Amino acid sequence: MKQFSQILFGLLMLTQSAQAQVAVQVNCSQWEEYPLVKKIGVYQTPLVNKNWLDRDFPKLEDLEARSMRYEMACGKDDLYGQPCVLGTAKRPTYSMTDVDYLLTLAKKYTPSLIIAHGYTPTILQSRPDEWAGFMDTPTDYDTWSAINKRFAREWRSKKYTNSYVEIWNEPDLKDGFFTGTLDDYLHIYETAAPAVIEGYSDIKVGGPSGAFNWWHQALCDRAKQKGLPLDFLSGHTYGPDYSGQLNAMRAALNSLGNNEAEMLLTEYSPYTPAEYQADGPVEKAEAAMTFFNALPGMLACPDLTHVSWAQYIDPGFFVGDKLGLIDRDSGAPKALYNAFRLYGMMPADRCQINIGGNVLQGMASVADDCVTAVVWNPSTTEQTFNMTLTNIPFKTGTLEVWHIDETENSWYETRKSTFTVSRSEPATINLKRQQLSDFVRSKGVCFVRIKSDEAKPLFPTTRLGTVVRTHQWFPNRTNEASYALFDPKTWTVRMSSNQEATGWALVGIEAERLPDYIQVNGKRNGSMRRTGSNYALCLRIDYQASTGEYVHSVLFHGGVYRDTRTTVLPWGTKRVPDEVVRVDNLNDFVIPVAEHQPADFNGRVILTCDMASIGSGVKQNFQFSEGTPTGISTPTPTAGEVQEEAFYDLTGRRMHHAEGLCIVRHTDGSTQKIYVPR
Repeated sequence: MKQFSQILFGLLMLTQSAQAQVAVQVNCSQWEEYPLVKKIGVYQTPLVNKNWLDRDFPKLEDLEARSMRYEMACGKDDLYGQPCVLGTAKRPTYSMTDVDYLLTLAKKYTPSLIIAHGYTPTILQSRPDEWAGFMDTPTDYDTWSAINKRFAREWRSKKYTNSYVEIWNEPDLKDGFFTGTLDDYLHIYETAAPAVIEGYSDIKVGGPSGAFNWWHQALCDRAKQKGLPLDFLSGHTYGPDYSGQLNAMRAALNSLGNNEAEMLLTEYSPYTPAEYQADGPVEKAEAAMTFFNALPGMLACPDLTHVSWAQYIDPGFFVGDKLGLIDRDSGAPKALYNAFRLYGMMPADRCQINIGGNVLQGMASVADDCVTAVVWNPSTTEQTFNMTLTNIPFKTGTLEVWHIDETENSWYETRKSTFTVSRSEPATINLKRQQLSDFVRSKGVCFVRIKSDEAKPLFPTTRLGTVVRTHQWFPNRTNEASYALFDPKTWTVRMSSNQEATGWALVGIEAERLPDYIQVNGKRNGSMRRTGSNYALCLRIDYQASTGEYVHSVLFHGGVYRDTRTTVLPWGTKRVPDEVVRVDNLNDFVIPVAEHQPADFNGRVILTCDMASIGSGVKQNFQFSEGTPTGISTPTPTAGEVQEEAFYDLTGRRMHHAEGLCIVRHTDGSTQKIYVPR
């Protein structure tokens, strides 16, 4: 009887457990807002040393972060790379070796840099013998301007393209980084920002890098009043609620009248100072859950283009903060680093996920050869779930599951720095469907990935050309607005009409050293409904002349375009296109860049993706890579053929480089045209 009772009790517990499982349903064919773009970068303080850089910066490669923010901290001469400004106020000299070392190393793994120009260098301090002298206003604004120009020239010489410069750091935090007034800061900005652009016209400049949200409007007002460059507003938040910063920045930018201006959250941690100390929650497994919990709100703001997570390596020396992704003493990746890593493993195209109950949260995404879903548990009790994935776009692959919790992949609790998969097994997807059961421990994360047997690298580096800067367009600064986002690592554009039937999604890629032919491959999700007379889904290329002016443009469309369209772009020639070309399939065609270039072309273009007034809920991706001319064979000459040394382009003009059409003369007297790639 006792044995029977035990069996009955066990069956009862199994039944209760099955009933308690949370249902998680993932539909891979239904794209959702917003894409899981990798705009979450990292912030590295100057509280670091070279040994840590060499040890830990290569770990950036696994995070898929698209930016790193670094604070110059001039005048604080006990920090890394300082002093970098030497000499005298009338004759400054520079020592940039250490700073360049850090930034060049970061640029190897992140396409964009965010560099804060501050504080007052020692040669311009009114109290050079006091530690706090760096917080004072510069004693010579002409030299302050010259220093900013010299820094910008340094970034230009090092080819830190597609990057940003902030003027100062937290000037509104009087007890920490600036003793001046708001008007003093505005004077600092108006003397520094034009100098930065004069030194490097392709870099973006902005501020105020505020600890609070009080100074955004004043900076926009001053920039508008005096015609100052202001490419972005930036602010900081420590704590879970960053909405105050974003709302203040959006309100100020609406008054600026510059729809290209961006928002940057250049320091963010969901933990307050009391929580990011040693042995606090920021070091523990729950930081991974908190990271994922913060992402949906950030991704839902298309005009928030970069978030610099604070911090990358734990700050060192006299500071006791431990909020880094990397432990400063051992170099061990923390749970927070592993959360970044999992997010970097997720395809950018988000798909539908429905989770029963009100405890577990999650996101899912899909590519042609990979499906991922992440589920996190903010509660204090373990949760079990049953996940069903449907419409998987491949038939066989490998199922992998990772956990981050107090027992797995959290260095603080386990003191194990390896990143370990919990389960990995072959997966045969029946009827494009996969089902699994798993669990999420208290304040933990469970990550599921199914990779096709033929899966390619998810985010390969595409070396198509040099991205100089990205032009983004935010005519309506709301979360419901149309948007277009560009990934400079993979040369991918993601566009969405979102909830706007007549919205305008627009992004321009200013680039140099492009190949003569660009292959375009696209993918669309949703049904188009053309509205009005200015509807469009097209690509356009604008060419720059040696004068620096854009002088010629060519537009390509696949039928979703009217020749009478009067809309002009806010960049490039700023007029209707000079040429309009209809292609058979906008999702698979070649842009013949060289064929349309003007005589005085200097090698720089703006490649624009344009989607307007085609109904709500439409998403369009474009992937760019090096292409070849269509309709041209590419065989290798066989033995016995005589090959000319001369090369010709598609119009028959003789060329003096090894790309174009090579004329092959056969022994029977016939000829063959062969395309020779670069």
